[in-house]
Amino acid sequence: MKPSISTHSVSTNTGAIDAHVFEPIEKSSIRGTIVTVHPWSTLGGGEHNTIGLARHMATTSRPKSPGRTTTGCYGWRVITFTLKSNPLWKGGAMWGICSNHSLEVQQTVDVMNWAREKYDAGIIVLLGSSAGAPMAGTAMARLLKDQHKHQTEQGQGGKALSAYIAIGYTFGNFASLGFGRHFSSVVNSSSVPKLFIMGERDEFTSVEQLEQMTRKMRSTSDVETTVEIVANVGHFELESSSYDPMVAKMVLDWLDKV
Repeated sequence: MKPSISTHSVSTNTGAIDAHVFEPIEKSSIRGTIVTVHPWSTLGGGEHNTIGLARHMATTSRPKSPGRTTTGCYGWRVITFTLKSNPLWKGGAMWGICSNHSLEVQQTVDVMNWAREKYDAGIIVLLGSSAGAPMAGTAMARLLKDQHKHQTEQGQGGKALSAYIAIGYTFGNFASLGFGRHFSSVVNSSSVPKLFIMGERDEFTSVEQLEQMTRKMRSTSDVETTVEIVANVGHFELESSSYDPMVAKMVLDWLDKV
């Protein structure tokens, strides 16, 4: 069954952007919202990398109580959007790296806040793919900081983020030249459960490097950090549409547990 798809205009620091919302046909069964962040456009990434995954996650029914099919089913609302990177005539990729991709990070924060307000999202998940994962990690840290500030000043404020998911996080040595300044954000965000999905043959990050980083996360928090390795698969291969059903199942199975 195909999901329903609607388009909404979201105000961000770079002007209005279109958010595409994929939902199960039965709206009353929606458990929560997943906001996706696509791979960096400078390297050829775009919203097209997350649309197939969104379709699968929004159309896969899950038992309300895992293992029990008699209590009905639920699904997920999934949001995709196109990040607006700095144009070439304003410095392009180099400015993005030097500014820690501030434009993309703020756009992600804006979309997350919009989704929380529009859908009164009790459960809201942030999912980043490839270079979108470091940017999403920094957005996560900012959302958590804003949440703490609001709770301190006003004594209120809903949960900013329920879980963080990274597909092909670029932790490797070469990738750190462009994205290393994001690493501490995801490592130090100790209050949020995290899932890392990566191909065994990822060209940017080795399994050993990923395990080293996730050990750091586990050492500072009792909150769950999970690693799923897809055997004999490379970085860009995992991004391809042929792996969308597998990745969607990994994501939804994990969300069932947290």
